[in-house]
Amino acid sequence: MDNLEQRLAQLESRLIRIERHLNLTAPTPPTNDTFSFRPPAQKTGKPSAQPERTAASPVTSSPSRLGRRPSHTGTLIARLLGWGGALALVSAAAYLIKLAYESGWLALSPQMRIGFAVAGGLSLIATGLYLRRKDRQYASLLPAAGIVILFLSVYGAHLYYHFIASGSAAAGVILTCMLSLWLCHIFNGDLYALFAIAGSYSAPFLLDIPIQQVGRLVLYYAAWSIVFCLFSLHVGKRRYYLLALYLAIVGFDLIWRWNIRYQWQAALGYQTLQMTIFLACTALFSIRHRRPLDRSSAVLHLPALVIFYILQYSLLERHIPRFAPWIALASVAVIGSCYLIPRLILKRELPGGRLILTCYGSLVLIHAGYLEILPHSMRPWIALLALPALLVWAGANRRNIFSDWPLLAALGLLWLANYMQVVGNELSSRIAGHRIIAFFHALELYAGYALLRSRRGMNRFVMGGLIYLGHFAAMAAAWQILRNSLGVSLVWGVLALICLGLSLSLRDRMLGHSSLLLFAFSALKVLFHDLSDAPPAVRIGCLLVVGITFYTGGWLYRYIEGMTPPRAR
Repeated sequence: MDNLEQRLAQLESRLIRIERHLNLTAPTPPTNDTFSFRPPAQKTGKPSAQPERTAASPVTSSPSRLGRRPSHTGTLIARLLGWGGALALVSAAAYLIKLAYESGWLALSPQMRIGFAVAGGLSLIATGLYLRRKDRQYASLLPAAGIVILFLSVYGAHLYYHFIASGSAAAGVILTCMLSLWLCHIFNGDLYALFAIAGSYSAPFLLDIPIQQVGRLVLYYAAWSIVFCLFSLHVGKRRYYLLALYLAIVGFDLIWRWNIRYQWQAALGYQTLQMTIFLACTALFSIRHRRPLDRSSAVLHLPALVIFYILQYSLLERHIPRFAPWIALASVAVIGSCYLIPRLILKRELPGGRLILTCYGSLVLIHAGYLEILPHSMRPWIALLALPALLVWAGANRRNIFSDWPLLAALGLLWLANYMQVVGNELSSRIAGHRIIAFFHALELYAGYALLRSRRGMNRFVMGGLIYLGHFAAMAAAWQILRNSLGVSLVWGVLALICLGLSLSLRDRMLGHSSLLLFAFSALKVLFHDLSDAPPAVRIGCLLVVGITFYTGGWLYRYIEGMTPPRAR
């Protein structure tokens, strides 16, 4: 204990010498009852160059000079009051514009009324810029109200008073949006960017612009898209170009459908141009800021790609259906290049970009490739081979198959849909080999079970699905190929006995238990089909087959419960 106190005293003396060297005074001793090893401060004989730092008066930013830092509740109340004041000012400006137009009070010309509103909005912006040195966050409410007032002034001058043309109104909207983006940079507030994006893309809906001039509309939207992409690249926030992307695609499509549907070439060119701009912006953002898309951000980009695909494919299918699926497949290559180029430059895996590529690629491959391009006669066979091909590719490249789960899920659903048709004997007779395709489904499932059964950590639900789906496919294959009750019963019984024999040899309980499914369906087939519709000789033969296989199966099944499973690799 004495040694500890000596070491603490040495540390205290060193701190005192450092404070003297820096011309600092020692902190005030704590006023609570906590034990402290710090001795009282010693006078140095020199006045302190800095004020005494205590726990009650830390050296902080300018708000602390005015007094104690406000609490969270106080800050919330202040923000609510600030928002209330800003909304009141905006409402006052809107009331001035609308009521002055309807009642004609104030005896002012429309130009002077709009002028007063514009002056009020600019005054709010100037006041907020002046106050931002004291409290930037709270002062930003006034310029936000000023931006809204400027938008209302432009729309009021054009829609209510009609003393400015659509071109002048559009110029006013552009200037207001640019001012809002500048304020977004000054105050670092997302609200200004939201005002600019919403104001720019909503202008064609609110202003009396001749919609027939579709070329100008395309240039207007494309120019704003480039502006917001550049702004996002500058400030380093993806949310700005992403919001602009949605509004650009949906806004133009609504105007086109309402007014100019006959100019489908312009709509097709516009959609392609917009996606090119935003795909380039997405890739450049990852490269410039060394911040590639993560999975959560990729999920926000995916709906825009789906909307783009639906809108573009509907146009292509209606006007040039022969080239529609091939153009859709080419779009996958474009998106793939936007994933590969940043990956090569950044030299690392991009999980968000890969998620977008696999999701969009799966959608296009299933819809355009499988349903549109592939002939009907080849679809069942391609669906049968697609899933094993994916597994072979993943194994050859040493990739975890579940990392590309969108592609795995798409091919799995495609395989399952064809499996249901095959087992239900719903395939067309024009499909080559339609009677034996169920047999190959069974072989595929049994092979999958054999390859995965000894793997460590395999899900029992997945393994059970493989073996039981294989049994259903095998029973369907026997029925579709033989078309004979006695032969079908014999195949089902032999298959059940093979499963039992293999389960004993491999010490695989799941395989042995699955044989009960085959025995059960054999019994149901005899009771509800063979004994009622088949001739007497066939009935006798079926009963003999079922009796022999059941008795033999029961003899083998007695050994299953007592065996121990093998070790998994």
